[in-house]
Amino acid sequence: MRKKITQERIIDATLEIVEEKGIAGVTIKNTAIQLGIKPPSLYNHVENLEDLLDIAANRSMRNLYEKLLTASIGLEKKEALRAIAQEYRNFAKNNPGQYELAQKVNVWNSEETKQISEQIVAIFLKILQKYTLSEEEAIHFIRVLRSYLHGFTLLEINEGFGLPQELEKSFTIGLELVLTNLESRSNQDGQWE
Repeated sequence: MRKKITQERIIDATLEIVEEKGIAGVTIKNTAIQLGIKPPSLYNHVENLEDLLDIAANRSMRNLYEKLLTASIGLEKKEALRAIAQEYRNFAKNNPGQYELAQKVNVWNSEETKQISEQIVAIFLKILQKYTLSEEEAIHFIRVLRSYLHGFTLLEINEGFGLPQELEKSFTIGLELVLTNLESRSNQDGQWE
């Protein structure tokens, strides 16, 4: 007996393709084949490829949001930022396809998906409320931290670090450089100009 095609199954199939082949591997045809149906049948459940990518990005971002939220529970300031930084990195390494979808703003077509992005930023903003930063300064800091995490993790995933020094130590040193600057600015009521 054939399993009923549900949105959950469609998302699962799409994410399997994303993890194996990246976003470029996602097509209506490939997803239909993964589900064991004919491509025209998939249009009974999604409008088009853009809709398919949006619902897959939505799930990916929800997964990332839940990981970051769970990692930060009960922690404050540097400890919370360290925990979510490590979880962000782990998510990207363990789910490179989902991570790629979570970074592709151009595939977030629905308001619901865009709202999840805002919820992810809200986790960082809540932690940063403990520092003496304006909302604008907090957004700048989030961008810097995210850029560090994204760059380091992509280099790691793509085996871009060839020297023998311990990778975990390099990650920790870089993260501490970013966080120490935040702490010193907060303690001095410093402003980024």
